[in-house]
Amino acid sequence: MRRSIVLALAILFGCTTIQKQKAEPAKPDDLHFHNLQVFPQNIPREELIRNMRTIARSLGVRCNHCHVQTAESPKPEFDFPNDAKPEKKIARTMLRMVKKINGDYISTIKDRKQDVVCMTCHRGKVIPEVPAINLDEQPGH
Repeated sequence: MRRSIVLALAILFGCTTIQKQKAEPAKPDDLHFHNLQVFPQNIPREELIRNMRTIARSLGVRCNHCHVQTAESPKPEFDFPNDAKPEKKIARTMLRMVKKINGDYISTIKDRKQDVVCMTCHRGKVIPEVPAINLDEQPGH
């Protein structure tokens, strides 16, 4: 009999704990970015999102191209710090390349009109199209 009472109390306590956990709101994000390697750690959220949207549009992709998606509904959710997708590493390499091109080369051009950006080459495609250029047919050669 005593075992039954202890078992009943344990079950009741377990159910109460589960109900309490369900009733507690989800913990909000700490509003800090994790695993940023190219962008500064203190980048404003709006600026980071604006950059990510520009990159996505430039390549004609959505967030799940580089980021691990953890849920689809009711709305898409992502594990942004996760580095499991190779596309994320490629994106970081490309961002570093653009920064170097703009800093080391484009910045030295007098009266330059604009920097190199993702859209410069990608134009809405993941793999940029390579224009057919025949150097033998160029004027002055």
